[in-house]
Amino acid sequence: MKSDSSLQNEAASQLRKLDARGLLRKRKLVTPTGNGRCLIDGRELHDFSSNDYLGYSQHPDVIAATVRSVNELGVGARASMLISGWTPAHQLLSQRLCELEQTPAALLFSSGYAACQGVIASLVNPEDTLFCNRLNHASLIDGCRLSQAKMRVFRHDRLEILERELNKAPQQGTRWIITETVFGMDGTLAPLADLVELAQKYNAYILCDEAHATGVYGDGGRGCIAELEESGISRDIINRHIPLRIGTLSKALGSQGGFVVGSTEVIELLWNNARTAMFSTALSIPACAAAAEAIRLLMQDSQRPAKLRDKVKSFREELLNNNLAVLGAVDCPIVPVVLKDPEATINLASKLEDEGFLVGAIRPPTVPENTSRLRISINADHTPEVLHQLAQSLKTAVHESP
Repeated sequence: MKSDSSLQNEAASQLRKLDARGLLRKRKLVTPTGNGRCLIDGRELHDFSSNDYLGYSQHPDVIAATVRSVNELGVGARASMLISGWTPAHQLLSQRLCELEQTPAALLFSSGYAACQGVIASLVNPEDTLFCNRLNHASLIDGCRLSQAKMRVFRHDRLEILERELNKAPQQGTRWIITETVFGMDGTLAPLADLVELAQKYNAYILCDEAHATGVYGDGGRGCIAELEESGISRDIINRHIPLRIGTLSKALGSQGGFVVGSTEVIELLWNNARTAMFSTALSIPACAAAAEAIRLLMQDSQRPAKLRDKVKSFREELLNNNLAVLGAVDCPIVPVVLKDPEATINLASKLEDEGFLVGAIRPPTVPENTSRLRISINADHTPEVLHQLAQSLKTAVHESP
C-alpha cells in the first residue's frame, strides 16, 4: 500500500502531465443572475455555457414554488424513496412528468447519470446484446458495462454496420439499441425513425436518453420520441420498441435529478431493482418542487421550445455565413465550434470571456482526441442582439487565431 506522500507525488505528476497536454481543468466561481447572464470575478457576462435552455432555473415562479415547498416540507428527503423519502413534492413531480410525457408511471433518480446507469443495469441481462452509440454519454456507457451483456459500438451515420451487427447477434437474449436522442457535445440528433425500423426488423428494444431533448423538441417540449408519432409512426410501434424514456431535470427544466417514464409494470419493476434509486437518498424536495413547476410552465407555454429553436436557426445561419465550422442540427441549442487543439480552445474561450461571453471549452476525454471545441449553449432568454454580438466576436476571435 502506498504512503500518503507517494500518492500525493503520483497525483502531482499526473496533474503536470494533464497540464502539459492542455487538459487540466480549473474551476470558476460562477454566480447566475438570470436572463442568460452570470457573474465571474465581479464581471457580468452573457452565459452561453449552461444547459438551462428555457431559462427556468431563474424563473420567479419556479423559485417561488421551491421556497413554498421548503417552508412546508423542509430541504432533504431524509431517506430512500422506498422508506420515507417519497414526499408530496415527489408525488407531484411524478404526476407532472406522466402528464408531460403522456405515460402512466414515472420513477425519479438523484441525477440523470443515476437514471441512465440504473435503468440499463437493472433491465439488461448478461445474455443480452447491447448496441451502444459511440457518442453516448458516460452514464449510458457505464450502465452497459455494469450489465455484463455483450456490447457492440455503432455510429448513427453508419446504420448499415448496425444492421449487420443486429443480424449477427445471438438468438438467445434480447437486443437493445442504446442511444441519446440529442448528443450533448455534438448537437446532432439520433435517426430515431431509422432505428425504429431496424428495431422492428430485428425485434429489438431502443433505450433512449432524452436529456437534451426534453423541453426542446417535440410537441410541447415532450422530446424527440414524441416527434416519431408526428412523423406518422404509430404509437403502438413506438411503445413496443421504445418502452421507456429516460430524461433529466437538470437541463431545460432548470432543476436537478433524473427520471424514467413508461408502463406501470416496467416502472414498478425498476422501483424494486434499480440500485441507483433503491440505495440512494431520494431526490431533494426543492429539486422536485422546482422541476414540477418548470413542467407546469412548459405545458402552459408550449410554444417556448419552438421559439428557442427559431432563435438558434438564425444564430447558426450567421455563423455559417461567417465561414465558421459548426456541428449539429440546424435548430439544436447546442452549437459546437470544433477547433481540434485543446490549448487553442482554451485560449479562444478566454478571448470570448474578455469580450463578455462565457462559453464551454470542451476537451478530451469529454470528446475524442483532436476534436476539442467551444460548446455554445443557447438560452431562451438570449436576445437576438446578444446572439449577433457573440457571432461577431466569435468570427473575429477564430479568424485572428494562429
